[in-house]
Amino acid sequence: MSFREVSESSLLYISVIIGIILIASFAVYYLFVCYKHAVKLGVDKGVIKNIIKSSVSFAVIPSMAIVVGLVSLAAVIGIPYSWFRLSVIGSVAYELMASNMALDALGTDVATADGYAFGLMMWAMCLGMTVGIVFNVFFVKKIHLGTLSIGKGDTKWGALSQTVFMTTLITVLVVPMLVSDLPTLMTFITSGVIAIIITAISKKFSLNWLSSFTLAFSLIGAMASSVLWVGLF
Repeated sequence: MSFREVSESSLLYISVIIGIILIASFAVYYLFVCYKHAVKLGVDKGVIKNIIKSSVSFAVIPSMAIVVGLVSLAAVIGIPYSWFRLSVIGSVAYELMASNMALDALGTDVATADGYAFGLMMWAMCLGMTVGIVFNVFFVKKIHLGTLSIGKGDTKWGALSQTVFMTTLITVLVVPMLVSDLPTLMTFITSGVIAIIITAISKKFSLNWLSSFTLAFSLIGAMASSVLWVGLF
């Protein structure tokens, strides 16, 4: 079978739909469980509803940027698996990198790849993310409790360990954007400027709800500005 016959097959669509329904069912189930538990603990229902509303807006609005990524990824690996990867777990940058590495290993590209190449791409995208999930199931609790125990004797060490972790994470994510090329750098700066402006407006006019949309506006504004920066540079 050809690459497109597999990547756009009915079986893959059905499998993806079943997987997404299953994940969504888990989310809805735990929403009700957590709601009942919060009420049982005495949390005001109005507070819970406000948390749910803000969480929904925080999840839905940034998804607009993910839809744009879905369009670009679907052009490479087809609609169903792109839909699954970006709906459950994954990112456009990771998926494109993994798919390109799989095709390069076979010495082919999307135009000449066959169904076996698509299967290898699926494994390349899936295994890396799956290892992280399995690792978290068995070890993240121990790591979390370990970091908490560091700060029991001396609170400075606990604060230092958390700061080092977050600084390392930010460095890994941000530095490549600063040194890759000028359009990427300008896009990164634009997102930061938008975030600062929205934060300032929300504080000045006491618009607390606006701060929930900071990430969404920064993502969409940065993506829109990237078209300008690529054209200029």
